[in-house]
Amino acid sequence: MKYSKIESKEQYNDYCKQHLELGKTLGAGKGNAKMENEYYILDLIIEDYHENKENPFDKLTPVDLLKALMEENGFTGAALSRELNISKSVISDVINYKRSFSKDLIRKVSKKFGIGEQSFFKEYELIGADSNVA
Repeated sequence: MKYSKIESKEQYNDYCKQHLELGKTLGAGKGNAKMENEYYILDLIIEDYHENKENPFDKLTPVDLLKALMEENGFTGAALSRELNISKSVISDVINYKRSFSKDLIRKVSKKFGIGEQSFFKEYELIGADSNVA
């Protein structure tokens, strides 16, 4: 059988099913050298897909990520500031690119939305400033 780099979720699912079936056959002692080779090739292709799969959050700035999380969870800036016990002006300044994330804000936002703190440590530009590391 001929295999290629995984280009779609459908292809990924198909390769995973084939990999599983080959694994069951080989595990039951009913396989042959050709099946072992196919299993190994699929294993490498699937592993490559996992290592190179693009994370949609990688393209977001920390501010865009916060805005998306707020929208997804139905928070306004005022509601989030109350929830996190942070000034409304801080939240407003952050989501309008006027202020960077403080360590305290990163900690609170990460805990509230169940997302790793590292997601908010990315460089982005502030309005009226040269640059900033979040």
